[in-house]
Amino acid sequence: MSKPNEMLSKPSCIKSSIRYGVSLLLVFAVTAVVNTPTATSAPPDAETCERLERFHGHTCPGSLMGLRLGLTAKEALKGHGKLKAKCFILACPVDGIQVGVGTTWGNRGLEVENRGEMSMVLTDIESGRQVEARLTEKATKKGTSYRELTGKARSQTAGSPERKGFEKDAEAVLDWFRTAPDSEVVTIKVLK
Repeated sequence: MSKPNEMLSKPSCIKSSIRYGVSLLLVFAVTAVVNTPTATSAPPDAETCERLERFHGHTCPGSLMGLRLGLTAKEALKGHGKLKAKCFILACPVDGIQVGVGTTWGNRGLEVENRGEMSMVLTDIESGRQVEARLTEKATKKGTSYRELTGKARSQTAGSPERKGFEKDAEAVLDWFRTAPDSEVVTIKVLK
C-alpha cells in the first residue's frame, strides 16, 4: 500500500507548498495594509484651526482631537459623497468632528452615542465603506497633561512667572494637537 505523499511527485508537492505559503503571505500583507493603524493625511492648516475656534468658541484639546479624528477619517475613507459620522463622546470633540468632516445634526450626518470614548466611525453613504478613527495613547496622554497644566496654572497668582510657565506648557500641548503627524494622533481601522 502506498503512502499519500508517495502519490504526489516531489516537484508538484513543493510547488503546492510554495503557492500556499505565498498565498498566506499575500493575505497577511493585504490585511496589514487595509487595517494599518497609522493615518496619512496632513495636520490641519491654520485656516481650518481658526474656523474650528470660531465654531467652538475657544481652542481646547477636545475640539482639536475631534478635528484630527474627523479629518483623518475623511482622508482614509476617501469619500466624496454624503458622509455620516458617529462619534462616541458628547463633549468638545463633536464640534471638531463637525468642522473636520462637514457632517452636522442639521444635515443628519452626525450621530452621537455617549460612551465616553474618544473615537468615531465615518461612513460613505454611497459605497457603504466605513473607517473607525481613535486617538493614540500618546494623544490621550497629551490631553490629560493639558488638563493638569491648566489646573496648575489656575492655582497660581495671575501674571506670576509660575502661572505663565504652566500656561506656556499648556499652549505647547495645543500646538502639538495642531501640528503633530496624524500617525501620532490618530489610528485608523477600515471596517468595511
